[in-house]
Parts: sequence; C-alpha cells; structure tokens
Amino acid sequence: MSHSKLIQAVGAAILALTAFTASAADVTLRIGYLRTQGYIADFPLANVAIPGVKLELVPLETGNDALEAVNAGAVDIGETGEVQPIFAQAGKRPIRVIAATAPQEKATALLVRKDAPIKTVADLKGKRIAFVQGTNSHWLLIQLLATAGLKQADIQPVLLGPADSITALANGKIDATITTAPTIQIIEAQGGRVLADGRGLVNSSLYYLATTRTIAGEKRAALDAFVRALNQHLAWIQQNLDQRATWLAPKYGIPRDIVRAASDVMVPTLAPVGDGKLAAYTQRIADAFADQKLIPTHLDTREEFDGSFDRNLATP
Repeated sequence: MSHSKLIQAVGAAILALTAFTASAADVTLRIGYLRTQGYIADFPLANVAIPGVKLELVPLETGNDALEAVNAGAVDIGETGEVQPIFAQAGKRPIRVIAATAPQEKATALLVRKDAPIKTVADLKGKRIAFVQGTNSHWLLIQLLATAGLKQADIQPVLLGPADSITALANGKIDATITTAPTIQIIEAQGGRVLADGRGLVNSSLYYLATTRTIAGEKRAALDAFVRALNQHLAWIQQNLDQRATWLAPKYGIPRDIVRAASDVMVPTLAPVGDGKLAAYTQRIADAFADQKLIPTHLDTREEFDGSFDRNLATP
C-alpha cells in the first residue's frame, strides 16, 4: 500500500475505530493492530483501559501496513510480525521494538492439500509454494528448505496473500502455502494438512513498535502504561479463550471453532526485549534476508530493541 493510501486508510479507520472514554486532558494513544490476528483486537471485550490515556484502535491488514503507519506517524504503536523491524532498520527508520510476545512457533506453518503426494520438505523441490515475501512466512520457508538442503531457487515461488492462497491451494493452482494463524486453521477446516510448522525453526512472535520520537516524547508514560496493560490483557486472554473466540468470530468473518483452534497455537505472554535473546534471534533473520538480497546490507539488530520497557513485565 502506498504512503498516501495508507494515511487515507488509517484516517478512515480512525473515524470508525473504538475510542475508549477519556477526558479532554488525557493523552491519546493510537494503536495500529492486526485486524484478524494478534492481541489488540479484543481490547474492547476485556474492557482494557489506561487511566489518563484515550486508546484509539486502528485496524490494519498486515504487519507491513502497521510498520508504515508507525513510520508515517499515523499511529503511535504498531502490532507487527517479527521481520518488520528488520526492514525498518534497513531503511534507516527510527523505529524500536518496545514489547514482544514469547515464541509461538506453531503459529506459522506450511500446508498442502490433504491428498497431495508431498510427504516431506524434500518433496517441495520444484513445487509452487505461496508465501508473502519479506514476512514471517518467508522466513519459515527459508528455514524449512534449509533442513532439506534446498534453497529458494529449488522451488517455484508464488507471491500470494493469505486469502488468495486459500483459494489457490483448494483449486490446485499452487502445491503448498506458508501462512499464519488463523489462515492455517481455515485451510485445515477445508481439508488441508500441515506438512511442517515453525517448531525449532522460527519464533513467529508478535512485536509492538514505536518511533524513537514517540518514545522520547510526551507519550512515553502512555507507552509504558500500554505495555503494562497489554501484559495484563494477555493474562486475561489465557483465562477467557472461549469467550474471546465467540466475540472475535464475527469480526474476523470466520467460524468460532476456527478462531478457537487458532488460539491453541498462540502464546499470549510477553517476553523481555532487552535481554539479548530476541536480538540474537532477529539477527539470524536479518542475516538470512541479507543473503537473499531482501535487504541491502547486513545489520546489527541489537539496535532494534528498547529494553527500557521490560520493567513493565512484572507479574500482571
């Protein structure tokens, strides 16, 4: 999505978004969230509120959209996958990770049709595999192929988004697709099967991003409060999975049972971003993407993380 179209889309979303009641003196915190995944969409269900802060929830389709919205100043916080900060750093954008979920390795997977003759990753050689370039699904593709001694040049890449890949797989126009929850569960419900997931290969974490300007500005206290509220909300999710699935299903536009099944591969817990573990893991992604020429140069991903927010991760 172009910069101007993104700003227009965010503006339209803000007109229809959920704005939590607040006084005129409150700070406004605009949160760009993933519309059909992630952990912000159900803030209204749990009545998440931050004293002194007006929350504006802005629905966005992809992590790339959220990254662009943060960079453009259209939102203060963006909910993304784990690869978007790499592209931000490669583009010299002053954006930092202020919070991240714990690894949820099964939340990204490679699927084939139930009757497909593909039984192992090695069988993918020469096959048409759909994924979104420069995303968590691309990262898992690189990792999976490596386990079988294959490279991307050994397959036929097909660049498709989740919705299109569902149809293409069902119609036999592709042989496999790599995607994330809840698209994984939608395909399974339609007769697809998981050939491999991210266990032992990728984290599939969600990251929460803000610009250095916002972090250093008047909204810093609100950002800290957001991380605390998110941490508490994730604890609430763990105790209310059924209620959450019922509430989210009509908003996602998919059956409740699929939303509930997707919850089983998610890990609603925050992990520290300043202890070096996520930076080391993200370094592996950045190095792989540099080798694939997806980014122009090698990076030091330690620069992407602001560990000062970890103080908000005390027991909810």
